[in-house]
Amino acid sequence: MEKGQRQMKRLTLGMLALVMATVTACSSGNEGSSGSAGSGNAPASGANNGGKDNVSEAPFEMRLMYNFDGVEFPPAGNEVHKRIEELTNTTLRIEPLPGSAFEERLPVMLASGDLPSAVPIPRRHQKLPYVVNAVSTGLFWEIGPYLEQFPNLSQINPAIYDNILYDGKLYGLPRVRPLARRAFHYRADWVENLGLQEPKTLEDFYNMLVAFKNDDPDGNGQDDTGGLVMMQNQIGRYFTPFFGAPNQWELKDGQFIRDAMTDEFLEALKFEKRLYDENLLNRDFAIMDRPEWTAAMETGRAGVRNDVTGSATGIEEAIQENNPNARIGMFSVLEGDHGKRVFAEGGHNGFYLFPKSSLPTEEDLLKALAFFDTLAGEEGANLLAWGIEGTHYELVDGKPKHLEDGNYGEVVGASYSAPLSTLPAATNAMQGDKKPLDVLAAEIELENEGFMVADPTLSLISETYLESGAQIETILEDAHVKFVMGEINEEQWRAQVELWRSRGGDKIAAEYAEAYARANQ
Repeated sequence: MEKGQRQMKRLTLGMLALVMATVTACSSGNEGSSGSAGSGNAPASGANNGGKDNVSEAPFEMRLMYNFDGVEFPPAGNEVHKRIEELTNTTLRIEPLPGSAFEERLPVMLASGDLPSAVPIPRRHQKLPYVVNAVSTGLFWEIGPYLEQFPNLSQINPAIYDNILYDGKLYGLPRVRPLARRAFHYRADWVENLGLQEPKTLEDFYNMLVAFKNDDPDGNGQDDTGGLVMMQNQIGRYFTPFFGAPNQWELKDGQFIRDAMTDEFLEALKFEKRLYDENLLNRDFAIMDRPEWTAAMETGRAGVRNDVTGSATGIEEAIQENNPNARIGMFSVLEGDHGKRVFAEGGHNGFYLFPKSSLPTEEDLLKALAFFDTLAGEEGANLLAWGIEGTHYELVDGKPKHLEDGNYGEVVGASYSAPLSTLPAATNAMQGDKKPLDVLAAEIELENEGFMVADPTLSLISETYLESGAQIETILEDAHVKFVMGEINEEQWRAQVELWRSRGGDKIAAEYAEAYARANQ
C-alpha cells in the first residue's frame, strides 16, 4: 500500500509541474515572502527565454563557491566565463576550492552565515547533521513552489527531487545523473574467444567467471587471467538485487526493514562467498583501493569489474592503449527468481541550496534559479557541453566535435559544465557522434528505469542515524567481509546483525517510520 501511495504521489507531483518541497523542514521558509505557493507566482526574469527579456536590467551578482580538483581554474576573464555572464545577465564570481578545503569550509560557512548565492552540498553530505540542522532552522529557501516557473528545471525527474526532500519539502536543486547506473563491465573479446554469450542469469555469470579464470581467454598460454575484481565497499551491494533483497531498506506494513535482516541478503552474500572460495573473486578485495581495482582490468588480470555505466568507454580506451583488440561489454541486470531488478541511486551528484542571507528577497531567489534554468536551456546547454565554436569544438556534417587542442575538459568541462549543469547535456544540447559504449550506457540507463528498486529512506531523517549511524554501520560492513572470507559462519553473521540492531539499528528503523508518516500526512 505504501509503495502504491508513493507512486501516486510522484505522479501527482509531476502533473503539478513539480510544485514540491524537499530538503529539511525550513521553519521560516513559508512565512511572508519566503516561498509559499501563494507568494511564488512573480515572473522569474529570464526564466522562460534564455534570459533574453532581462537585458535591460542591471546584471545580477551570482556568487558561487564549489569543489575544484585536478587542473588550474581558468582566469575569471576567460571567454567562457564572459559568455555565461552575457547569457544569464549576471556578474559571476566563482571561488574554486580543492576538495578537502571545500568540505572543511562548508560547515564553517553555514555556521557563520557568510554564504554564496547557491551553496553546493555534496551527495554524501545530504544527511550530515550540519546540513540537516541548517535546513531545519530556516537558513535556506524552499524552492518547490517556484519550479513551475522554470521550464528546464521543471524537466528534472520528480523521483530525483523526491530523493532530496527534507520532511516532504524541496530546498535543493540537483545536479542530475542517471537514477540506475550500476553495471558490470566485462571483456567482450574474451567472451568471443571462448565462444560464450553475454550473461543473462546468475548462473551464466558464474560460468563466465569460471571460463575467464580457467580457459585462457586471452590465448597467451599462461594461467594469468581472473574473473571478477571488487573493492571492500562493494561487497553486499551489487548482487543483492538479483536475490530479491531491499535497496538498503524496505518499507513493509509501515515498518522499515534493513536489507541485512532479510534472508535474500544473506543468499547474496553466500553467492559472493562462493565466488571467493573458488578464486573467481580477487582474494584481496578487503584491502583493494581504487587505482589497483582499475589496474586489475586494464592489465588483463581480471575479466569483469562492477562499476557504473558512464565509465565503460574510459576503461576500454585504457585497455586498448596496450591491447588494441580488447573490447568491453556491459550489462546491469542478472535475472533470477525475482525477475529483473536493479537498485536505484539518488539520481544526483549533490545539489544546490539557496540561502536567505545572500538572497534576502523572493526576487533574488527567482534570479538565482533563472541563472541555472538558463544554463540548462538550449544555448546554455550547448555552451556547457561543447564550449565555444572554433575554440573548443567544430561542426562536422552538422554535428559538434571537440577539437583535440581545444582544451575543453579543463577550461569548460571541469570548471563550468560539471558544477553548473543541472539537467544532463543530452536533454537540450546539440548531439555529437557517440562512441558505442556511450550509446549502450544511455540505453541501459533508460531500460533500467523500468525495474528500479528505490531506497525509501533517501529523503528521511533519523536522529540516531545522524548521531551514530556511521559508527554502527561498520558492524555490518565488517560482517559482510568476514562472512565472504569464511571468517564467520551464518549463525555468527546473524549475531552481528542483532548487534547492529541493539546498538541503534532498530531505533533508526523506528525513526524512519515516524519521519515517513510525517512526510506523508
